[in-house]
Amino acid sequence: MQVKVKEVVKFGGNSLSRNGSVNITFDAGYSELVESVKALQMLNNDVTIKAKLPGEKAMMLGTFRIKQIQFDGDGDSRLKFNGLRDFVEFNNINKLPLSTDETSEFQVLMVADVEEDDGEEGDDE
Repeated sequence: MQVKVKEVVKFGGNSLSRNGSVNITFDAGYSELVESVKALQMLNNDVTIKAKLPGEKAMMLGTFRIKQIQFDGDGDSRLKFNGLRDFVEFNNINKLPLSTDETSEFQVLMVADVEEDDGEEGDDE
């Protein structure tokens, strides 16, 4: 089953480690809480992320795994992803608006192929 989550976020930054590991962070407000919870379905799966900036075409950011999703008391969420340098489009990540930019919010589309659980495990019927 393919899971798609579309969410309006702010760019929380990215980093590249010496070993080729790439971390990227997005911050989402309370209005996106349901979408952040839906993203939990993608745990332990490859997640393809595309970003659509206002007035521009969608651009591929790369393939990542969910590293962490945090929720605070106000319903805001922080989504952290980890990927490998070979599967990340740095040129596109560098185009993402910073929080100091006039329009810092943009839309991301996260897509993952998730195995469906038949629910038969543990059933003794």
